[in-house]
Amino acid sequence: MERKITYCLREGVLDSDDFYATLSSFADAWTEGTLPGVADLVDEFRSERALRGLPDRPPASCAFDLLFLGVLLREHGRESASLPGWAERLVCTLLSIQERWLWSKEFVKVLRGIVHYVSRLWDERTGKSVSIDSLLAWLRATGEATCASRLEEWLEFLRKRGREVEAVRRCLLLAEDFAGASLQSLGRYTENVETFLTEEASLHRLRYDAALLQRTRVEYHLGMLGNEILNRQYRQDFLATEHKTVILPPCMRAQPEAKCKAVQTQFGEKCAACTPSCRIHQITKLGEKHGFNVFIIPDELRVFGNKDSDKPMGLVGVSCVLTNWGGGWDAEHLRVPAQGVFLDYVGCKYHWDKKGFPTDINLRRLVSILGLE
Repeated sequence: MERKITYCLREGVLDSDDFYATLSSFADAWTEGTLPGVADLVDEFRSERALRGLPDRPPASCAFDLLFLGVLLREHGRESASLPGWAERLVCTLLSIQERWLWSKEFVKVLRGIVHYVSRLWDERTGKSVSIDSLLAWLRATGEATCASRLEEWLEFLRKRGREVEAVRRCLLLAEDFAGASLQSLGRYTENVETFLTEEASLHRLRYDAALLQRTRVEYHLGMLGNEILNRQYRQDFLATEHKTVILPPCMRAQPEAKCKAVQTQFGEKCAACTPSCRIHQITKLGEKHGFNVFIIPDELRVFGNKDSDKPMGLVGVSCVLTNWGGGWDAEHLRVPAQGVFLDYVGCKYHWDKKGFPTDINLRRLVSILGLE
């Protein structure tokens, strides 16, 4: 077993079966306990979307939106309030450059890290209070445009109803309750997060992904719940798709990137079977047997977009606890019925480990998600 950097879904056992069962039970309990307390906001919000001709969003998904808002305000409200306007505008410009010219990605990432570091030293807190507006700006500056757009829709709704202040208070209470309940149910899988935050995260303040590395324990639990809720929301739509694709992170390769023989395609890299023991190779062979495609995650998810297709493709995204549900929101924006599977632990050199080591997933979970039992 590789070293546990932050979370580990195999805590005390050889696989993550127990984690997925625990998460399902927790999601049931959280949904049942939360929905009655936010039913008024959720019902009005869904009615507003219906009047605008937007797709229905299930109650549990709407409630999770409110929890997401509360957790981010709780964990990053002060940080977002201190973000200078110039830093937000500059980082958003850099992100646009990175998206338009992929060859500039590594250089732009360095610049983004520097801007974030300098902005934290600037400190504009005087006279600037914590608000949803400042949180939206912070999300855009950290590259979370889809999350910002989702919360912006809520902000417009709340202001139209004159309920912004009340909603913020209720969302913060949701977050406080969730922090305690999730720690009790899911905390054993995230025990290493505190050590990482204390001993390692602070060493990477100049990196573009510093905000990701500094995520708190409750945000890991939030990611777990968000993935489960999204999987349930799109389960039937996903199973109904004719073609399915699994996208895997490069950290699952058995070989270092320079030695991996994967071939580049428009949908990401395709395994070339250079190493039989490689988990990506094994899942690719499984795909050949059962009729689904397997690629290494591309630079942009939009290559899988279904907006102009009569036969949408189902997508299974594999990534870490912190990023998987956000990818689910990206897929929703692209109208792609998606399902998510977690890495059982992190180990990639891009974020977590200087040298990197191969990560892994629960194959039984993947088979179940694909409906192949």
